[in-house]
Amino acid sequence: MRKLKLKHSSWDFDLEMVITVLDEEKFQKECKEINQFWGGDDYRFNHHGSHENAGLALFAAESFQQMAFNNFKDKKWLKDQFDWSKDNGVEGFPSFDNFGIEVNSIDTWFIESDEIKIVELSND
Repeated sequence: MRKLKLKHSSWDFDLEMVITVLDEEKFQKECKEINQFWGGDDYRFNHHGSHENAGLALFAAESFQQMAFNNFKDKKWLKDQFDWSKDNGVEGFPSFDNFGIEVNSIDTWFIESDEIKIVELSND
């Protein structure tokens, strides 16, 4: 088994996810299918260097987005979102079991209301 750390750092803070690959065969197959499901797969293949990295990058982006727009959630909730057998599922992505992975940890993106600035644009 191997563990992979995925990071996103476009803001002033980093988002991080750690996964364990439980089944290499499933993982390799599904990464390729994820990448090829979406248009632009050749670009992503060239950009990331392999179908594995390209598919995994798409998966990580979707996972971070799922967590970002659903505050107070955890890795079990995330796993359930990808689980087609629970009337969920995310288009273009397998369940974690079919993917052959386990998510060990994932950072959530919680926005505090104290961080929201209000600017009046006009007083019409």
